Amino acid sequence: MIRDKSSLREQNRRAAREAVLDAAERLLESSDTADFSMRSLAAEAGVGFATPFNHFGSKAAIMQALSMRLIGRMEKTFAETTPRGDAVDRVLKMGRIAVNVLRDRADVSKRIVGSLGSATGEPGAVMGQSTRLWATALGDLKGIAVNRQPLAKTLLPRQLAYSFRGCISFWVAGETGEDELERAFQEAAASLMLGFLVEDRRGKALTLLEKTVRL
Repeated sequence: MIRDKSSLREQNRRAAREAVLDAAERLLESSDTADFSMRSLAAEAGVGFATPFNHFGSKAAIMQALSMRLIGRMEKTFAETTPRGDAVDRVLKMGRIAVNVLRDRADVSKRIVGSLGSATGEPGAVMGQSTRLWATALGDLKGIAVNRQPLAKTLLPRQLAYSFRGCISFWVAGETGEDELERAFQEAAASLMLGFLVEDRRGKALTLLEKTVRL
């Protein structure tokens, strides 16, 4: 009985947390900015005023949680596609999926990502989750030279996370168009991975780069 009560409390806790995040997305969708109050958030979620604070602590933490939710959608969609191919194929596929997730509700995505560019003094876990996303994309490092795999395993997930964040930051700022975002990341990813690949795969990556810049 105690275990059942504990399980019910946890379910209620998760439900309240998801209700707050759902409400935050609705407020972001209905506004031209990411500016909403915690009071309006609680009202939109149908919970007590203290609930968002109890679960997240601050609005900045809520925006970080929304960003991690986006990354979770990317990872889930990637897993559902049963990805095949080598590391380059998988990373490019993850990039395509990630871009589509962001563009699905572009205004909301831009407000979430844009909010992460402000200093808050509250470092979150977005970078760690993004790094794990790209580690998942790299898979077993097929196509990467054996002697370079230890370095690739350590370095590439983090650098891919930085590169993708850079691409979407320019997208948020309006300097990269909707139809340019995937290509921008393809260029960044292929360039990053080039020095790690086996000779045969390196040629294919160079061909991809030549196509993206229309040489």
